[in-house]
Amino acid sequence: MKKGLIISLFVILAAAMLFTSCGGGATTTTTTATTPPPSSSTSVPPKSTAPAGPTGTITAVTSDFGFESTDPIFYESTWGWSFYDSLLRWDINGNFIGGVADSYTISDNGCVWTFKIHKGIKFHNGDALTAADVKFSVDRFGDDKISQNPWSRYLAFDYNKLGSKVIDDYTFEFDSAKAEPAQAIVFAWTRILPKAYFEKVGQAGFRAAPIGSGPWKFKSLVTKQTMTLEANTDYWRKDEIPAYQYYVEKMVPEQATRIAMLKNGECDIALGIDYDRLPDLKKAGFEVVKQPGPPGTSSLFFQGTWLPSAGPTGDINVLKAMSYALNRKEIVDTWYQGYGDPTAGQFYMYPGCFGWNENLRNDPFDLDLAKSLLKQAGYPDKWKDPTIHIYTTAAGQDYSLLLIGYWQKAGLQVKLEIVDATIYTAYVFHNFAGRIKEGEGNVGWMSNWTYQSFFNCMYHSSNMYCSWGMHSVGNDPVADKLYLKAANEKDPLKSAQYFGEFQTYAKSLYINFGICTFDTLIVQNPKTIGAWAGRNWVSYQDALNGVQHPKK
Repeated sequence: MKKGLIISLFVILAAAMLFTSCGGGATTTTTTATTPPPSSSTSVPPKSTAPAGPTGTITAVTSDFGFESTDPIFYESTWGWSFYDSLLRWDINGNFIGGVADSYTISDNGCVWTFKIHKGIKFHNGDALTAADVKFSVDRFGDDKISQNPWSRYLAFDYNKLGSKVIDDYTFEFDSAKAEPAQAIVFAWTRILPKAYFEKVGQAGFRAAPIGSGPWKFKSLVTKQTMTLEANTDYWRKDEIPAYQYYVEKMVPEQATRIAMLKNGECDIALGIDYDRLPDLKKAGFEVVKQPGPPGTSSLFFQGTWLPSAGPTGDINVLKAMSYALNRKEIVDTWYQGYGDPTAGQFYMYPGCFGWNENLRNDPFDLDLAKSLLKQAGYPDKWKDPTIHIYTTAAGQDYSLLLIGYWQKAGLQVKLEIVDATIYTAYVFHNFAGRIKEGEGNVGWMSNWTYQSFFNCMYHSSNMYCSWGMHSVGNDPVADKLYLKAANEKDPLKSAQYFGEFQTYAKSLYINFGICTFDTLIVQNPKTIGAWAGRNWVSYQDALNGVQHPKK
């Protein structure tokens, strides 16, 4: 992906904006983004010829449903990307385009966002989607007193919100305290819920039977067993109506069972398959599909390292030693079967993304240097308990054990802690319960972040490296200052440069360091599943409605 395409993500937003305080500022608006009519899709490949109307069922198996969220404020509803529409969204190059908003404008001082809502959108119960639903959804998503979604704070009053209002049935306005173009990222993360239905059934009722306006309709959930969606044949984007009538996702923790189900024809798609199983599955006739767009990144982060009880991870030489002890090329060649790059992969950062520079390349493997750094740190004798803890869910156990093997060769004592998904999320997004404090169980612990990266990771990085971040990792005033310099710069090219300088400094702290980038893959049966012709540069769930029947 070319750097210029990534930079355009900010160009759209920043070109006409003044980064000043918004109180009493000018309110004349200038158009900053529009989208083609909803029936067109210039960046989505054309669908193959299919029967009239959705037919058939996609059955997928996955290792874990996690916290089974159908509500965007309950941690994060990944399923929700299938049955909700967002306020904005992205094209394949990372540019903002309309979601339920056909267009939006930003005032000359950069503080007043005005969204024009598409007329004619219907929720799954037939109710019209209007600006009242948008205001309800934006306000609720940005209420960080009730939301557990890490994106919520960036639309909250205590961050940058002055207010929001319905101008008319199809015009919504959001007022910011200061100009910050990256807020568009959060608007694209805000899914629109039906206000009247939600208020009628209440939060518990809504989570049990959610309604959106997206291409799929929620049908049922049997906890830790099966989740079922049904095609929305009345979807307002007619060219994005699913080709299949149903999507069924089954929770099957054992990988061997998932593979057996694929081979036996009991499922069409297998998720969470180890890379070392891919060659045999390809030989058996199954198809390995790579998502285009940003790669995944794998990195390690360390929480509360500034606190007295952090132990060895409070010493930067120990952290550096842990990085140099990793043979990243071997990890990519073996674990990822070559589907990756061992030289890149900082937290959400990859070559070509917003702010990338060559200073962000990963450390080389140097076991002798790792041992020398540990000796400089006085490890292990300096600490009464030199044990370093790494925590993960059951799904990440084998990968964590692989990393531990490298650290043991350097002389490090590392203990694996397996926790369930809810505890893992509470640890990772620590600021739900307040910033990590001395004496808490995971002070000084580390974990691995392995996830698909993003065109622009401004807010992700704020959460990781800044002292106010959700992950309780950053605690450095210089990093805070560099981040704000990048976030508040009106010139997109300078902002990218400043963000790269921030990333370079953050890397030098070793509170998070990269392992690699990797390709995001799924395994499918080509006899029952065809091409992925939808928005598969965003997420698996966002792309499901684009899955085609195989060509005959």
